[in-house]
Amino acid sequence: MLELLLEKHTVEQVVETISSIVEKPVIFIDINFGIRGMERIEEIKDPSWIQAISMGFCSHEFIFEIINIKEIKHFPTERTPYAVKMENSGLVLVSPLIIRGNYAGALVLFSEGDDFDERHSDLLLLANEVLTEIILKIPTYKYIRGHLNEAILIDLIQGRDKENLDFKTWILESELNISSNHCVLVAEQSDANQYQEVLKDSLRDDLYFIFPKSHVVFYGNQMVVLCVDQEKTAAFKIDTHLNDFLLKHHLKIGISYFFQEIENFQQYYFQAGAALRIGVKKNPNQLSFSYEDYKFFHLLESVGKPGIHNLNNFIHKSLSVLKDYDTKHQSELCLTLKIFIDYSCNYKESCQILHIHRNTLSYRIERIKVLTGLELNSQKTLFDLAYSFRILEYQGEDQ
Repeated sequence: MLELLLEKHTVEQVVETISSIVEKPVIFIDINFGIRGMERIEEIKDPSWIQAISMGFCSHEFIFEIINIKEIKHFPTERTPYAVKMENSGLVLVSPLIIRGNYAGALVLFSEGDDFDERHSDLLLLANEVLTEIILKIPTYKYIRGHLNEAILIDLIQGRDKENLDFKTWILESELNISSNHCVLVAEQSDANQYQEVLKDSLRDDLYFIFPKSHVVFYGNQMVVLCVDQEKTAAFKIDTHLNDFLLKHHLKIGISYFFQEIENFQQYYFQAGAALRIGVKKNPNQLSFSYEDYKFFHLLESVGKPGIHNLNNFIHKSLSVLKDYDTKHQSELCLTLKIFIDYSCNYKESCQILHIHRNTLSYRIERIKVLTGLELNSQKTLFDLAYSFRILEYQGEDQ
């Protein structure tokens, strides 16, 4: 069994090996109740299992029967094998695969008699551990990991990660452990039945064509997308493809700021949701809404709701860049920008307040633009910066 792991063999080979060792039928059911590996199946006598094996997957009726078995209800999140008496014949020994706290499949060992012992349980558990490592490491089983990535995103949305000490470890092991630029898309439809199971794969496939490295999860009436490895300045320049996708599926989306730490996913999920919610009210004929355009309205929406939003979320991100630079280089770029905006970008008045030469001011403004990418000829940008400085002033952090 350990050789299989070290040599990166397949799930099917693990099933074949464990079946040969115990000399009994073994099957592996994946996260979608598909039968991915099976050995000695001619010895299985139960009609329902025979039918499932012949189709290659468990029917909905059979799944319903399985999940309502008392033993399975009692052990939903434990790897330790447990015996289940079949209605028609014999016993099965079941060992669920639990990866990052979520169900990822099950190994099932069949017996016509009552001859399971501790050795069977130990060997099945060992096979379970080998299978888990194979699924985590081999690209063939990306579809299983995809479901597990979705489970992590749901936990992030709901804030459950803060309650689980193993959560950071799960992220490190997952395909979400990346440091490139992320953003969150939140999409909704007006049709109450929009996300039927038959439509989800179509939505995913079409979206992957536009954002190949994205991760999609369906949450309530929303489709939530983590877009990975995006260019900050060109993430949505493919407007034609994106608009065609939105029109085809009758969707509207909100788009968050960019970020890098996946642990902050919830904050940016809220941003994308707010952009969508407010954008649809303000501009109902549009299809996509950027949080950058609706942040101030989100701030106004939060007035009178203490504790729901952190004021720091509404401060223009460029100011943190300037503050860090000032701290490191003992400069006054943040103060310079504040005065420059307070005095309507008037060079003469700003120089008088700062007690510096015009050339010095010009140098500082150019340095600010290089560090932040700010366009100081945009009235919206100036407005965002102005109220960001007011928030800092309110918090006692003004210059």
